[in-house]
Amino acid sequence: MGGNQVIRPGDIVYQRKRPGTVANVNGAIVKARLGLVIKELIEEASIPQYYVKFDQEVPKWFYQHDLHKIERERN
Repeated sequence: MGGNQVIRPGDIVYQRKRPGTVANVNGAIVKARLGLVIKELIEEASIPQYYVKFDQEVPKWFYQHDLHKIERERN
């Protein structure tokens, strides 16, 4: 995960490190699978995990490095 990106419940994320979820089309990144972070699990000395709902699927737990937060563009 790049930078100091902090994921919190209520954030919109896309899933990375899965074939076909992020593609480079004419230099633009396409976020094919957007999800809503429902809750987080952060324990000392472990990788943070997030409970995420994608589309109409049952929510599942994902590691922090498998997700990328969608942030608002600032001018």
